[in-house]
Amino acid sequence: MTDGMVYEVIDGPELARRWKVPATWIRHAVQRDAKDPLPSSQLGRYRRFEWNSPQLNAWWARRRSGSKK
Repeated sequence: MTDGMVYEVIDGPELARRWKVPATWIRHAVQRDAKDPLPSSQLGRYRRFEWNSPQLNAWWARRRSGSKK
């Protein structure tokens, strides 16, 4: 189900730039064994993120508040 919104699709280096973290940090944060994996979509060998999507914003809010769940 979609909310009808269109989100900007960005790659890991762009997300890292916007959040001012190393791209390696983003790569580690999307791993399945991460406690709270960063929401993303895999397109073949490419990983993409929906900037300002509810899922990414919720992940950010959890991290910002210091909560893992």
